[in-house]
Amino acid sequence: MKTTNRLIIAAICSCWTIGVAANPQRGNPDYAATAAPSGPQVFAPLPINPEGINVVAGILGNDRAEFKNNFRNYMNLWMEPKAAGPCHIEWKLNAPADGIYDVCAVAAGNGSRMKLACNGALLEAAVEGKGWDRIALGTIPLKAGENMLTLEVEAAKGFQFDTLELVRPAVKAALLSEAQASRKSPDWFKDAGYGLMFQWTNRATPPAGSIKPWEQKVDDFDLAGFVEMVEESGAAYVLWSITWGNQYISAPIKSLDAILPGRTTQRDLLGEMADALHARGIKLIFYYHYGYDCNHSIDADWMEATGGYRADKSELFKNWSAIVSEIGNRYGDKLNGWWFDGGQRYYNCHFDGTPGDQGILSAPFKELTLAAKSGNPERVVAYNSWVKPRLTEYQDFYGGEGKTGFQELRDGVFPSGQQEGLMAHGCFILERKWGHIEKNAIIAKPKYSLKKLTEMVRTAQQKRYPLSINLEMYEDGSVSPASRALLKQLREATREH
Repeated sequence: MKTTNRLIIAAICSCWTIGVAANPQRGNPDYAATAAPSGPQVFAPLPINPEGINVVAGILGNDRAEFKNNFRNYMNLWMEPKAAGPCHIEWKLNAPADGIYDVCAVAAGNGSRMKLACNGALLEAAVEGKGWDRIALGTIPLKAGENMLTLEVEAAKGFQFDTLELVRPAVKAALLSEAQASRKSPDWFKDAGYGLMFQWTNRATPPAGSIKPWEQKVDDFDLAGFVEMVEESGAAYVLWSITWGNQYISAPIKSLDAILPGRTTQRDLLGEMADALHARGIKLIFYYHYGYDCNHSIDADWMEATGGYRADKSELFKNWSAIVSEIGNRYGDKLNGWWFDGGQRYYNCHFDGTPGDQGILSAPFKELTLAAKSGNPERVVAYNSWVKPRLTEYQDFYGGEGKTGFQELRDGVFPSGQQEGLMAHGCFILERKWGHIEKNAIIAKPKYSLKKLTEMVRTAQQKRYPLSINLEMYEDGSVSPASRALLKQLREATREH
């Protein structure tokens, strides 16, 4: 059996045939459909942790074939009813002791109604407003041992369901208080206006010809030219992808070598970049993709080695923490933030269809965020939730994938709604793609005019949130001359002289 097929085969052994919904972001290959799990359903009791937030995903319940699974980019995104209803999902919950649990649903679909039944309690709530939100349902009792939880949905057009969250009220209050007390809201971030984002990794290509070996690619990277370009652009920070799809890091990271040798480099390009940007007063944020399967890249050797294909993701996040904390300690206060991609895979650890009774239901966000702030407790952190509500309170700013602006803010922070309490932030593609990984291809022209970019940045400056402008980059570290010239004009239009 080929390694690249193991995730799909494992899912086939543990899930059931499901339908695929319409494309949630038409024309975006990052969210294109992938092979959905199929085979006999495993309706396993889910372990309930009375001291945490329990993420009970729709895919882990018995939906009586009344829902279809939106399985895209190698993960379950959400469930959609096949008819208006009533439609049902049932879960078995295994609680260690009697307790009262607060319940909310992560769902979308204005005009829909939900009913939740458990141990004699019946809760009802309406779905209101546009887009995704957390919808409070009330409290339910759980008894020690096995419990049956049933969700009934009367669906309006466009109803989508992701998860239920169960947490004891006192635990919820304590976790929220702790997370809010540790949250950072620095002026440098709010008043940055804009920075530059780059997806440059082992897969970066030249305009023509073949890709260099990893070590040589890093050795030949023109750091001086890169820093000159960043300074010329007027960017207040750089959002740099230390990985993207494949797990290769351009620095001598021992924790990565210990898991799978050959993925690091002797040259500490990340350290040289951190030093050079810090010397010029330019902040640095690292983007991190832990190597999960996605439409643009599959790194099966890495996923096998780190525990990413197992039902229990505990080892994966232990390895994640070792790598992230080593990097944080290595660069200290010269590393100012983290942007973690693939947040849905953190939030629902069984996004791949693996049985819910094996391992953790959701990532240990508190511990991950502490690891991310190793070496610099002032570092800001985001977990990319795409169109979903914030995934955890243990973060500082909104990932903002695809966002170019915001309206309802208070001093750069969301006062309510899906991202309540987080600093606003948007990141968007300037040219055609997030990264230049096509062979024998020239970077496309910018799709935004100077006028439009200037309007966006000035609004961001007024409302106190930053925009990360993503540029494609060639293998040698150079960018499109047209994009570079545009950014130089943007600096003249938006920065004081």
